[in-house]
Amino acid sequence: DDSGGYLLRQVPEVEGGLVAMDPHTGRVLALVGGFSYAESEFNRATQAMRQPGSSFKPIVYSAALDNGYTPASVIMDGPITIQTGNTTWTPKNYDGRTAGPATLRSGIERSRNLMTVRLANDMGMKLVAEYAERFGVYDHLAPYLPMALGSGETTVMRMVSAYSIMANGGKSIKPTLIDRIQDRYGKTG
Repeated sequence: DDSGGYLLRQVPEVEGGLVAMDPHTGRVLALVGGFSYAESEFNRATQAMRQPGSSFKPIVYSAALDNGYTPASVIMDGPITIQTGNTTWTPKNYDGRTAGPATLRSGIERSRNLMTVRLANDMGMKLVAEYAERFGVYDHLAPYLPMALGSGETTVMRMVSAYSIMANGGKSIKPTLIDRIQDRYGKTG
């Protein structure tokens, strides 16, 4: 450029999405759908279906807290094997370790997979699916235990909206991107 400096730009091989929203008003403060709209019109924040993974666990814990569990309730953080028909599923914690009996609070703090699966199994996935739909994460969550660990697919926008409900004391807020539309003379349409 004119200052004698250089600009280096490398097109990324992997793209992502981001949504920053005020949880009390629903005002979207920032939304990034990808690196370049000219390269791809696909919006990774609102259109890309991705597994939420462990970010889904607070939905499971919300269902538990609404249905008789407390932060001090004790759940076993130990090995579990689920048998469904001819299929066997043995989930593990991320670090591969177990902690034995632990409180609900420590389970969410440490993002323990085994505790979350056991909790969802105890409550029933039908209840977890109902909460997932009430939070707006999914329209119809299949009632399978791996879904409790976020193995379903949803969008970044839906997850941000669900988290805003928690931050807003349980009140659902609809995300807004546009406040008003004006013509060139400033007249609101």
